[in-house]
Amino acid sequence: MSDSLLRVELTESGPCERTMSVTVQPEAVKLEREKVIAEIRKEAKVKGFRPGKAPRNLIEKTYAGSIREELLQKVVSKNFQKALEQEKIAPLSQPQVEKVDLEDDYKLSFQARFEVSPEIELARYKKFKIEKKVSKVSDEDVDSTIENLREQYANFVPKDGAADKGDYLLLDFSVLDEKGNTSPEGRRTNQLVMAGHEDSHALFSHALVGKSEGENQKIEIDFPGDYPDESLKGQRVTYMVDIKNVRQKSLPEVDDHFAKQISQTEDLAALRTMIWENLEREINQRADRQVEEDLFRQIIEANPFDIPSSLVEVTIQRQIENIRKQGQAGDEMQMAELIRPSAEFAVKREYVMGEIARREGISVADEDINAKIEEFATQLDKTAEEVRKDFRSREAMNHLRSLILVEKVVRFLLENNDIKQVEE
Repeated sequence: MSDSLLRVELTESGPCERTMSVTVQPEAVKLEREKVIAEIRKEAKVKGFRPGKAPRNLIEKTYAGSIREELLQKVVSKNFQKALEQEKIAPLSQPQVEKVDLEDDYKLSFQARFEVSPEIELARYKKFKIEKKVSKVSDEDVDSTIENLREQYANFVPKDGAADKGDYLLLDFSVLDEKGNTSPEGRRTNQLVMAGHEDSHALFSHALVGKSEGENQKIEIDFPGDYPDESLKGQRVTYMVDIKNVRQKSLPEVDDHFAKQISQTEDLAALRTMIWENLEREINQRADRQVEEDLFRQIIEANPFDIPSSLVEVTIQRQIENIRKQGQAGDEMQMAELIRPSAEFAVKREYVMGEIARREGISVADEDINAKIEEFATQLDKTAEEVRKDFRSREAMNHLRSLILVEKVVRFLLENNDIKQVEE
């Protein structure tokens, strides 16, 4: 139902942008102005008068600026919300309010620009042809996994003499300043450092090859002009190093004892079987994820639509924050541009998912939630009640519902598209 004191015009100012022009009639503005003056008068400190007792005309004159500012803020905020309800529209972004005009007769007008969700028409999302590319596990794959496990369970035994490439040195070191002095703040102790690391930028590691146990060993390193660390680029750095000992990596023998040590298997043959099955499962899971991505890309390409830039930017910032949490550095603008294509895909994928769920009547029932909680309980070796406690908050439960809905939509798509498994 429209408000006789409110006139609203809504125009499309972009694919996912709307401009709302709002006019508030003088009667509504004057009523709000009376409320603002009453509030200010109640707290106003005017010389010669107790709070709330100053004459109205004196309040209007003394606090004219504050009255106008408060009036505009309240009228715009209140009537923007009314206009949204009247037009039945939900903004995705904070509105950009502009062209605010309060006329002499107290008629007020303003414009608000904001983003909205796109209208999606999915002409096709079934009967796409997708290849599920699966590679076979080989004995070499199992051998490689076992070698990685040997590395993880390696021992470091003391070694006499100089360090060879691949040996480890337990050391303390300091960086010397131009005068050859060290500072306690810059000293690192009990560092286990590999000599001759494969990384070409690990120059300190390379300089340790041939070094033996001993104190006050000076190492000078010239960092090239294209070195990735800005603080070291083009610098000559002198280190004072105390090498406590040299250690050689000792890998465990691959036998039944090793199999029992690192797993619950009885012998080496059982360990190889377990690794084989795990690799097959990982390959199949990766292939399933790729099928899902390829399917959504085909659907999106077949049904092009615009998306709100604000959602893309939020997605980019979220991914940059995750990168920062992992300790990775980099220029934020460059990272944003690298991330942008995947962020746009993620936003479009969410919209496609929601539209398919709406069209096909896919929803999340209580039994779906109970089944998922039981599944988590089995995986985590907990009771269902213990797991349920993790989803007591509304946010956690909404996240669980979203997860289940995604699974159900993906299952529907896999059942209604042509997925063919091929060997790589």
